Amino acid sequence: MKKYLLPSLKITLVFIVICSVLYPLFIAAVAKLAPGGGKGVTVSVNGKVVGYANVGQKFTNDKYFWSRPSAVDYNAAGSAGSNK
Repeated sequence: MKKYLLPSLKITLVFIVICSVLYPLFIAAVAKLAPGGGKGVTVSVNGKVVGYANVGQKFTNDKYFWSRPSAVDYNAAGSAGSNK
């Protein structure tokens, strides 16, 4: 049993470090290279931020396709799972 238990614990610890420390740090470093520095791309009109790109929006005009449904009325501050 000891023959299998110790190697499995070692590999588990290695993958915990890789998946919970190294990978998130790598993704955060790559995000810093993206437009906006990983903080998202803002939409500005006359120097005032009026919204963010790549966020679901509520379209009410008939010329647009239907947007993706939102459980929080397209407010990212309250995003969570829903039962819809």
